[in-house]
Amino acid sequence: MALAHAGLGWAIGTAAPGSDRRLRIWCAAAALLPEIDVLATLAGGRPILHNMFAGLLCIGAAAFFLRDYPARAWASAVLLVGLSFGIHLALDALFSGAELRLTWPLSGRSGHFKPVLGPTSVTVLALVLAALPWALAFWKQVTPLEIVSGRLDRLFLNLFLAKNRDCRVCGKACNNRCSTCRQPVCLRHARIGRGFRVTCETCRSGTAPKAVPAGVEDYVARQLSWLRSKEAIRLDAEFASFLHRKLTEGLRRLDDLPRSHAVWQGSDQKPTLQKLVDLSRTLLKEAPDDDASRWVLFADRILTNSPDAEFSVIESAILRDFGALRWMVSAARWRYVFSGIDPVVEMRAPLESLGRTVGPIEPFLETLKGDLNPGTKEAAERCLELLKGKNPFKV
Repeated sequence: MALAHAGLGWAIGTAAPGSDRRLRIWCAAAALLPEIDVLATLAGGRPILHNMFAGLLCIGAAAFFLRDYPARAWASAVLLVGLSFGIHLALDALFSGAELRLTWPLSGRSGHFKPVLGPTSVTVLALVLAALPWALAFWKQVTPLEIVSGRLDRLFLNLFLAKNRDCRVCGKACNNRCSTCRQPVCLRHARIGRGFRVTCETCRSGTAPKAVPAGVEDYVARQLSWLRSKEAIRLDAEFASFLHRKLTEGLRRLDDLPRSHAVWQGSDQKPTLQKLVDLSRTLLKEAPDDDASRWVLFADRILTNSPDAEFSVIESAILRDFGALRWMVSAARWRYVFSGIDPVVEMRAPLESLGRTVGPIEPFLETLKGDLNPGTKEAAERCLELLKGKNPFKV
């Protein structure tokens, strides 16, 4: 039943609006935690984790380690972690007849429950729950392989997703990118290295050096070169320019920091996208109104083709300037074309979240359709189509 519990916990975290990797892992871990009692039982002891106090400790730990989430997202995440733990106890009571001491250590009283299903039915149910995360992968574009590595998860999913790019070497259809130059490359002409990084032949041969030069401009020119490629410009030149501008400004901001700043500690003290992301998350904790950091995080998720675009990070920026809605819509189109992610599904949660602040979302979008800015007007029209279940980006 261990895989069944973990599978159900992962499914709870995956199906949640605004789900991200940490939430999914926490829900799966909370659902699996009481299974440690199996080891205690084998050692001749009694179960000590099938109780409410273990659940409260698990919830408290989640509340602490997820404290950097926005308030509403944090409350929702903590609730889902507690739900994952509680469902484990409920399943054990209903289907396995396990011994539960819900009030241990305050009381040693235990309860045994009669299973409501026979052994065969329980086995079938366990198999269904264990397979649930893989079934959800077709909806959420993420699998439990993400626990090991996000890059491994993307490689696995790309085996099944549409090959909508052309390999830079042979021109054949592919859907992977080189981690260094961001150019499309098929697995025949790529190497999967440490950390499941995909590297094309050109970068692997050393003609595109990985070391960051002293000047940030050289790094920008190389690392963000894909945003200047024909492929990106052909789809949405304005959006590609916007992402390039936000990441370039962020890298310059990072480079201007004194090398005594904490973000440089233990590093080569050269600006990189990863350091920029770390800095942006830190700055956002200190100043939630720092929209520059929000756009950096958003642009990085789009550039790196992350399974989760984290649209929630730019929600407050959109609320301060409704014209920014166009960039969320552009990102949804971008991800649909390059990764095959269904925008109807992906956009539902962020639009509903906006509606909780501005009021009923459809009347709000109808009002934006009258905006004088053509980009804002078009974005509102696309959002209305998405809310009605229509994909406006299909050719």
